[in-house]
Amino acid sequence: MLNQETQDLIISAAIAAPSADNSQPFKFQWHTDGTLNLWIDEDRSGKASDNRFVLSDIALGAVIENIAVKAVFLGFEVSINYFPNGEQDELYIASIILSVNGTPENIANSLASEIPKRCTDRRFPFKGPISKENKELLDAAAQAHECKTVWFDDKKLIKKALPVIQQAESIRFRSEILHQELFSTVKFGQEDSQEGMHISVLAIEKPAQPFFKLMKKWSFMKMLNKIGGASMLGIRSVRIPIMFSPALVLITMDNKDRLSVIKAGRAIQRVWLQATQCGLSVQPYAAPGIFSLGFIDCEEEFENNLSDIGQQMNTLISEHQTSNSYGLMFLRIGENKAVKFKTNRRKEISFQQDN
Repeated sequence: MLNQETQDLIISAAIAAPSADNSQPFKFQWHTDGTLNLWIDEDRSGKASDNRFVLSDIALGAVIENIAVKAVFLGFEVSINYFPNGEQDELYIASIILSVNGTPENIANSLASEIPKRCTDRRFPFKGPISKENKELLDAAAQAHECKTVWFDDKKLIKKALPVIQQAESIRFRSEILHQELFSTVKFGQEDSQEGMHISVLAIEKPAQPFFKLMKKWSFMKMLNKIGGASMLGIRSVRIPIMFSPALVLITMDNKDRLSVIKAGRAIQRVWLQATQCGLSVQPYAAPGIFSLGFIDCEEEFENNLSDIGQQMNTLISEHQTSNSYGLMFLRIGENKAVKFKTNRRKEISFQQDN
């Protein structure tokens, strides 16, 4: 049986995991034998861009990785049973058995200390380049969970990746469904909000923040799109930050079934923790990968755009990897100063699954 202090340490690590728009879509339950069960929180998942729970599966993968990293550091062996009731029980993601092995991991060899430090950095510019040693560490982090990496770390390669990222991100402002989903998570006056994203973490320049607040109204965004608003936002949120950074890395997986996505979520989090340990800043770009998997539920008029994104992603990957792979997430990477504003988390009790 795990004592309460140990349970609290492990759950604190789990809660610190990243999730799309800081949705925190998971619940947990401890059992007296040291088993920890994890579910997707149905109330915080399944939206248009989370169709088939892709974003939630990535988030649960990150939660599982944090749990495993922390538990190993504390001296436990970790055994994970994915989808204990089969995938037909689509919300019950994992049963994690922790058993004492009596050998806590040396802090110098552990990523556990990076869990509370890891955060999204949307500022720019990032400095670089990324050293060969750090690239190898990040590659190994992805490979630890059956994923691979594709690096775009010079201006020529970065320019090849930009169009698909910019196109995908701009659709989030052209689609009313995706626009409303995005802005439902942005907080303009609640700096201490425990979920979603306060505008301070988005690294939007203060003079532009009132304009961004107006964009929350679809009628205003729709009018803005008539003069190329979504494209301009793509330039500001994608092209400029990426061009002023030394590298992008794309995390790829061999399959797109749910278990592969969960394991890729673990890989993404491990890469992110490793990058944090290397003193690197990270900003994820999820839209191209999520859209290319084909599980987005938005207006029919964007069907061709989504198909085109999928083809562009396939082309990018095929130029670097011989096997058929699926690109899941781009990470913008470089050096930067410590982040001042971070997203908050809900209280632990709100994550507990009812009996």
